[in-house]
Amino acid sequence: MTPFTVFYSDVAHASAWLNDDRLLALIRFGSPSPPAADPRVCAIPLCELGGGAPAEIWLGARSAHTGVLDGVHYADNGDALFLHLHLDESAPDLLSPLTTVAYQRLFAAARARGYPHVLRVWNYFSAITRDAGGLERYRAFCVGRHAALRAERAERETHLPAASAIGTSEPGLRLFALAARSPGWQIENPRQVSAFHYPSQYGPQSPSFSRAILKHWGEQDYHLYISGTASVVGHASQHLDLMAQLDETLLNLAALIARASQRMPAPLQPVLFRVYVRPDLDPAPARERIARTFGPDIPLLFLRAEICRRELLIEIEGLAASATR
Repeated sequence: MTPFTVFYSDVAHASAWLNDDRLLALIRFGSPSPPAADPRVCAIPLCELGGGAPAEIWLGARSAHTGVLDGVHYADNGDALFLHLHLDESAPDLLSPLTTVAYQRLFAAARARGYPHVLRVWNYFSAITRDAGGLERYRAFCVGRHAALRAERAERETHLPAASAIGTSEPGLRLFALAARSPGWQIENPRQVSAFHYPSQYGPQSPSFSRAILKHWGEQDYHLYISGTASVVGHASQHLDLMAQLDETLLNLAALIARASQRMPAPLQPVLFRVYVRPDLDPAPARERIARTFGPDIPLLFLRAEICRRELLIEIEGLAASATR
């Protein structure tokens, strides 16, 4: 049995889950709010495109234990560990060392709880494509993340977590993550160059993440944690038009799910997608196109955000799972 399920909810109904000791995580999106006292609650300052007040719920199969370790909030249900932290930036050009510190704390907290395998990390920070100190901030983030990974594990290129890095309008570095007691399988996209093998034109240090992580939770229960996926073929961005970029992104998602399904007794099926769209774009056509591709019942959460390349207009991440659950 999988240690948790994931679904979307409006905040009004989501708050009721705080009374359930099986709750592993409640991730709120919207305007900034004061830090929650409950370690299971993580707030990300990205507005939902649709006027709702959305939340993502991770509901476990067993009771969760909660706490805080060196600023890292966590919830642990014996099988899976949810972690999150928020660090303030003292200066825009210090994102790289701040990222290293954040990841070091994240890894240390996961090890301390007995979950040495970080499967998936979500990263949010402001001005993601702006230059600071002579280096684009996303590239500075990649340098800091790589330094932490290099110190954490020698075999990092075959044990990289899935990840997203998204720009917000609020200052500070926010991370949340999923860790497990045993590793998952790193999945790469046959249509793309592995991000950690990008050429030097993308910065002094290639992005250090896998395209997805396939996790076997026991028996026939599998999760595929899909990294932020965009209109990239090989290592190059494709197309200038939103819908053309979306079509390329959907091909990448389908290829990634198909590659992971080769390890499975039955094909994986998408459970939900989170869609990041540039602030000035109408999400309605994209919503219709995704529904035609993956089915009208796939839950979609659209968020207004900045993407890590200036030319990219849309990025999609998500969760797929074994169809035989």
